[in-house]
Amino acid sequence: MLDRQKEFRYTNEQIEERITLSPGETDKSRYQTWLTEKMTHPRFCRRHPRTQLVFDRAESRIRKAFKNDTRGYRVWGESEEIEPGAFHFIAALRCPACRCAYAVCPPEFHHTTFETFDTSTKERVDSLARCREFAAQVNQHGCGFALLVGGPGTGKTRLACNVVRILENRDALYIRQGELTCELRATYGRKDVFLHRSRRQENDDEDGGDDPPSPLEIVQKVRFLVLDEIGCTALANDERLLLDELLKHRYEQRKPTILISNLALDVLQEFLGDAPYDRIRHASGGGKFILQFNGESYRRDSGENYLGGLG
Repeated sequence: MLDRQKEFRYTNEQIEERITLSPGETDKSRYQTWLTEKMTHPRFCRRHPRTQLVFDRAESRIRKAFKNDTRGYRVWGESEEIEPGAFHFIAALRCPACRCAYAVCPPEFHHTTFETFDTSTKERVDSLARCREFAAQVNQHGCGFALLVGGPGTGKTRLACNVVRILENRDALYIRQGELTCELRATYGRKDVFLHRSRRQENDDEDGGDDPPSPLEIVQKVRFLVLDEIGCTALANDERLLLDELLKHRYEQRKPTILISNLALDVLQEFLGDAPYDRIRHASGGGKFILQFNGESYRRDSGENYLGGLG
């Protein structure tokens, strides 16, 4: 589950056009006009035909055009003459469902959105609003923890995947605690066990360069992490060490993280221990993004929908 499919990572479509500005126009104002024209008709993902592509601001750009340059880019070091008033406008489009697929989110949530979340109760309205706010926080500042707790089937995992769907940074990963444990224990035959070594140690060890990254290293390094089903089983010593090191690293490095558990908040606090929970509370804005989900499981009334998906 730690291996992400790279075909889902990249921009799904790119619109590019060479534009010459009129007198008095700026490249930014003309780009906005051009972008509005190009986005008039919706475009859909080839892999997920039901999903409309959205504008990816981080990957879109304006480039100055060079004479005899019709592709919008040039090799660094070439001394071509800039053509006055000519620009290459590039609009990158991405598929939110592909973003979820790349993060290894459960397939049932690839097509769900914030807009279609059930808001039949005041608590669910508040949970939705705070998850939206958390996504905006991550996109703007690139840090923060969110902790979602409550009974199974109450929307926690779905909302976490909806956050992944709208992230500007594509480097996200979803994994369950049990899956992470299996990945950890699969490394026990390797000499690196599971605690990763520093780059300096690897360089000093002539045999270390071929070792694959450890599970801990992967979940520490990823920019945005969703760790689900925390506390689903009692932690063995190796699992507790892994979880403690993971939370400590992501807290200290200010890496945005969503943690999900079916345990009640007080039970989870005891399960994690005072120090890890204290870090989570601090990184969640003093508890601002600690969300408690109540109510019955929505899976109880959706069995027919599940069976309808079987081919």
